[in-house]
Amino acid sequence: MKYLVTGGYGFVGSHLVERLVRDGHEVTALDNLSNGQHVNLDAVRRDITSYLSNVEQIQSAFFNTKFDGIFHLATAPRSSSLKDPMRDIETNCKGMIAVLELAKVHGAKVAFTSNSGIYGSVSNNGSINENSINDPTTPYDADKFVSEYYCKIYHNMYGVRSTIVRFATVYGERQVVNEKLNWRPLVATFVKNVVNGEEVVVNGDGEQTRDLIYVADAVHGVLKAMNSDVDNADVFLISTNVETSVNKVLQHVQNIAALKAKVRHSEPLKGDIRKMKYDYSKAKHRLGFEPTHSVYEGIKRLVEYAAKRPLG
Repeated sequence: MKYLVTGGYGFVGSHLVERLVRDGHEVTALDNLSNGQHVNLDAVRRDITSYLSNVEQIQSAFFNTKFDGIFHLATAPRSSSLKDPMRDIETNCKGMIAVLELAKVHGAKVAFTSNSGIYGSVSNNGSINENSINDPTTPYDADKFVSEYYCKIYHNMYGVRSTIVRFATVYGERQVVNEKLNWRPLVATFVKNVVNGEEVVVNGDGEQTRDLIYVADAVHGVLKAMNSDVDNADVFLISTNVETSVNKVLQHVQNIAALKAKVRHSEPLKGDIRKMKYDYSKAKHRLGFEPTHSVYEGIKRLVEYAAKRPLG
């Protein structure tokens, strides 16, 4: 098969590209390198075609090949959407339309990675599922939600095939802290701080929870979405249905690294989600998806990786 991966040099995108190459597919990676890095694909760069471009500017004329499928992972960071909401619209909304226009021309199926933050916070001790009320709290969440509707519209109007996955909080090797983009993913930030002997800043009381999914499981989920017979822009949660507090993440990192960090608490972040717990039952039954990595195992792999390569 011939695939385009937008955001292919990024954290999740590079893992996906490697997996597709390993499985024998022909892969084109598109990235503007704002948060992706060439080094992420050093192992397979000779086996792929690369384009350096902003996703909202892509056109069918760019490419010499016709794609069977497009994995749309290119995005602007959630945290930066409050600071620069117009840029978030450019990347996340206009980028989605550009991808759907390309898919319409090529007859390609789209696997779009959306965001579980669209749901907001769990209001009780239960899990959020695809039938839960949507309650976006940042421009990023709203723009991802709008992008999902673009997928539905293009399916209804033009027959463009797509499947949407809402990722829980993805972490793992190659995730970096990018201060320029205000990109401070929880696990990578704590690992960087602890390993480098830096002060750890915990927003709020640290009892807010995350549904943490290891990057290999996230890649497994989006592949299942692409290879499924679901093509009507239906939405699936790719998650673990397990809550882990921010404080627990820090405890794991310190225990694994055998280092004690200096911790400072700050004010809660605007738009932060208090509780995350996402039920992946629908993805399990319809897509055959199930996560296999524990939080401790995943953090251990990231700590070991950080000892060899800086996270920011």
